[in-house]
Amino acid sequence: MKAIILAAGEGEALRPITDAISKPMIKILDKPLLQFAIDRLIHNGITEICIVVSKDNTEIKNYFRDGRAFGVSITYAEQMEPEISGAIRAAESFVSNEEQFILLHSDIICSPEILSRTLNAIGSSGVDMAVAVTLQMEVLDFGVIRLDASGFVESIIDEGDEGSSSHYVIAGVFVLSNKIFEYLHKGFGFNQSLNEFIKDGNKIAAGIWNEVWIDIGRPWDLLTASKFLLDQLDHSRISANAYIEDNVDIKGPVIIEAGAEILNGTIIKGPVYVGRDTFIGNNTLIRNHAIISDAAKIGMGCEIKSSIIMKGASIARLSYIGTSIVGPHSTVHSGAITINLPIPKAPIIMEIQGEEVTIPISKFGAVIGPRSQVGVHVSLQPGTIVDTDVVIEPNTSVSGRIKK
Repeated sequence: MKAIILAAGEGEALRPITDAISKPMIKILDKPLLQFAIDRLIHNGITEICIVVSKDNTEIKNYFRDGRAFGVSITYAEQMEPEISGAIRAAESFVSNEEQFILLHSDIICSPEILSRTLNAIGSSGVDMAVAVTLQMEVLDFGVIRLDASGFVESIIDEGDEGSSSHYVIAGVFVLSNKIFEYLHKGFGFNQSLNEFIKDGNKIAAGIWNEVWIDIGRPWDLLTASKFLLDQLDHSRISANAYIEDNVDIKGPVIIEAGAEILNGTIIKGPVYVGRDTFIGNNTLIRNHAIISDAAKIGMGCEIKSSIIMKGASIARLSYIGTSIVGPHSTVHSGAITINLPIPKAPIIMEIQGEEVTIPISKFGAVIGPRSQVGVHVSLQPGTIVDTDVVIEPNTSVSGRIKK
């Protein structure tokens, strides 16, 4: 069986991070989101893959190439038409000789068993198609699934439709029959094609997924996903080519990659990830699911808590970064702090795509965009977004969305 992975999304709601990195290539534990989808396929014995990319996207192709380094065979298709239907049509020739094929979204973090369960739903029911579904309390951002009394898919309701009472949503994993193209060629969208398939007397099985499932749509989802993945560490893995001075205190499971340099007095309380060629200065505290990505630099006396410091970012001495995302090649100068809990306690609001959104977690600091500069002794209030290439003057307190 072959597989198609959808990787052409722009990730508008993740800006400014996606100004510098395409959404499928955002790394958690220095592995791109797209690679987690590939790993799910490998776990289920599937190695022939077509990745659908946006026009002229070379980032994904240059990283994965033909897939041999990752244990798979990869071809690429460029998406020229909009929506999922356009993406599947772009890869039609890849699966034209297959009775069934797998379709995966590239922005989901969960166990590989989600695909196993969806394949089992096909095997146990004897039908042509299956979709993974999962329960969510808030469903407006997802396609919603109605199930019939026998547990088959009754209908699919498009994202944003407020008329559904169901809390089952599409979980981004499908086993599809080649018959889907008959409906797509008639001009139906993807969800409507599945609905028409059902109306014509066919059945679609539901692979019910009731374990952790994270759709990476907004900045806080990256923090939730990193926590989930780090919590799976049950032992430390420290490279022999990392330089760690004698009185560095490491507690709990950690990954420390080759070329990392960690100086005296630092405390690392796992689970924590420290990437390749990183530098962590004296008397620094790294804790609570922090990720320090490749070539990042953390100065003396800093505290990094529950945050992602992306590739090549620099945090200068005596700074505090809590429950935040610091974008690639950005700089936080000395004594700057992210405040991750409003006082008095209140919901945290963040501007996403021009709208104010209440963050669904109790603590969140800031998102600092690629190549931005946060000045000395700056305070970033909860929910602050600093866009790409912004310079924030020293000794200021900022909030909201800071634009160039």
